[in-house]
Amino acid sequence: MNRTRRLHFWGIAGVLVVIAIAASAMLTPIQAASAQHVDHNPLPRPVHNGDPSYAVYLPLVLRDFPFETVFGAENGAMTVSDGLTLFDNAGATWLRRAALQWNGLEATEGVIDWTKASSLETEMKNVNALGMKVILVIRGTPSWAQEYAGYSCGPILNTKFGAFANFMSQVVARYSVPPYDVLAYEIWNEEDLDYRAVSDPNSLWGCWGNYDDDYYGGGYYAQMLAPVYPAVKAANPKAQVIVGGLLLDCDPAHPPPGNDCKASKFLEGIVHGGGGPYFDGVAFHAYDYYDNALGEFYNPNWVSEWDTTGTVLIAKANFLKNVLSTYSITGKFLMNTESAVLCLSDHGQVCDATWESTKDYYIAQTYAAAIVEGLRANIWYFWPGRHSELFQPDLTPLPAYTAFQTSRNELQNATFSRNITEYTGVRGYELRRQDRLVWILWSADGTTHSITLPGTPLAAYDVFGAPIALSTSYNITLAPIYLEWNP
Repeated sequence: MNRTRRLHFWGIAGVLVVIAIAASAMLTPIQAASAQHVDHNPLPRPVHNGDPSYAVYLPLVLRDFPFETVFGAENGAMTVSDGLTLFDNAGATWLRRAALQWNGLEATEGVIDWTKASSLETEMKNVNALGMKVILVIRGTPSWAQEYAGYSCGPILNTKFGAFANFMSQVVARYSVPPYDVLAYEIWNEEDLDYRAVSDPNSLWGCWGNYDDDYYGGGYYAQMLAPVYPAVKAANPKAQVIVGGLLLDCDPAHPPPGNDCKASKFLEGIVHGGGGPYFDGVAFHAYDYYDNALGEFYNPNWVSEWDTTGTVLIAKANFLKNVLSTYSITGKFLMNTESAVLCLSDHGQVCDATWESTKDYYIAQTYAAAIVEGLRANIWYFWPGRHSELFQPDLTPLPAYTAFQTSRNELQNATFSRNITEYTGVRGYELRRQDRLVWILWSADGTTHSITLPGTPLAAYDVFGAPIALSTSYNITLAPIYLEWNP
């Protein structure tokens, strides 16, 4: 799959050394472009200056979308052989596809060859026929429109913004209606990377970032959005323009050694540069890393851990909300369009049954957190070699698939009600469905806690949907449980 071409921290560090040596006379050293992918021997522990806290914001406005679940996935092509039927059986709402390449369809300016998208069109038809929704990523600058010659991953010449707006108008006119019905359009993928920090100029990820700019190139991206947004809306007012999935390599409030986290200013650059009116939502990516023990994970670049802040999705979502709030930008939604916990076997980690159980627990936690944070979608990403799959290549479901399916069944169409804080050492959320309240509970510190409930729940399930005997007391462990109550 395409993700195999992504550089990790250790790979990017090597690239940056080469860049620094080759260009030290003319370039400011570029910071590690993918700072959440750090060398794992092992991953350095986050440094806590007290327990980091983040402001709580109200859920963002969801415009022009019917109320659907946050559940989605990405596993390369959207075909039966890539699990399309399994995603349908799991009740997924969203399938993401980073596959519409402008440079492939419009190699010659003004001439769009739609036959180049025939396979993708078949995929989108099949997804729509099953009642799921496609998040379509548009990327790839043609040679005739490249700001930096040879970099299709990079920015578009400002004199060709109009050409891209025309292309997007035709894309939306073609795909936002039956038999495709695609309304969610991500503009690029991990564009908050400096083009000088990529080894492949035709990469799937990047590369609009500009380390020499105070806002890392976000303002230039905003200039591109300005003509694209009205062109998209003219083609279909319900189509959604989404800032392409931001890598957000690290937290500027807690920068790791050797990284000023300047790349994370990309969204601020967009809104500071006047781009606020020209997008409907912001996509971002949030990965945690297995910490070699049951139920434990962390992301050192966001000072985020399983027993303090929870999944890194929370930290990143609140960072983005804070940026939008600071600039008084309202009415936007957030999507986490790449989400997973990763086990790095190629860096010495043992990805065994304990790892698989950790992944199962993480799925329950991160999807609940996505609802709490008001996300529009949370896309589980199948990363080859990082063991985040929900099923094997032969489509044999892993326990994680059942955990995903159970989370969807329990939390579909749920909204956040409150944090459950009345039990020491226990973390949990109360979520409201139309027919009942759902509690999800797990140990926040790794020890078992015996709790007494206010009554007997209507139903109780483990992370795989297996019924648990009803009682007024439970032992809460690292394995999340679901309790259902009358609303």
